[in-house]
Amino acid sequence: SEDGEYVVEGAMTIRDLNRETDWNLPDEEANTVAGLVIHEAQMIPSVGQVFSFHGFRFEVLERQANRITKLKIRPL
Repeated sequence: SEDGEYVVEGAMTIRDLNRETDWNLPDEEANTVAGLVIHEAQMIPSVGQVFSFHGFRFEVLERQANRITKLKIRPL
C-alpha cells in the first residue's frame, strides 16, 4: 500500500517478509512474524493490540487459540 502497510499471515517467515519488502527485521530470535511479535511482547497478544519495535508497528488482526494468524505491519 502507499503508506508501506502490509497485512501478513502470522506463519509467514521473517526472511520471506524481508525479501518481499526490502525490510530488515531480525530473524535470530524467531522464524515467523508471529513468533517475533510473541518474543518481543513476551506474551501472546490479543486482537487489536499494537506493538512498536525494530522501527515497525505491528497490529494483531487475528488470533486462534495461542497463535497469531494475521498481522498488519508498517514502518514507523
